Amino acid sequence: MSETFQLPLPGNIIGLILLYVTLKSRLLPLVAVERGGTFLLFVMPLFFVPALSGIMDYTAFLRTSGLQVVLIVVVSSLLTLVGSAYIVDRLAHRKEAVTPHE
Repeated sequence: MSETFQLPLPGNIIGLILLYVTLKSRLLPLVAVERGGTFLLFVMPLFFVPALSGIMDYTAFLRTSGLQVVLIVVVSSLLTLVGSAYIVDRLAHRKEAVTPHE
């Protein structure tokens, strides 16, 4: 779709937009997505085994720069967590302003 319609978006973003539209329009039942998500969560550890075994090839690098790598991973994870929490909080407040509680 990206190439056909000359869209400046990667395929995964287009896929997420299409998933959102089909869920909102009820063309795709939520149950189908839930079943697929549950299955992916079940097999997700299999996706990480090759990545973790690949780290074994970089033991010399990790000895010299391992602390920096861990620090970067922790800081970037915290920034992602805080940013996501902020966005969710803002969206929740916006929704409360639109639909007041009784």
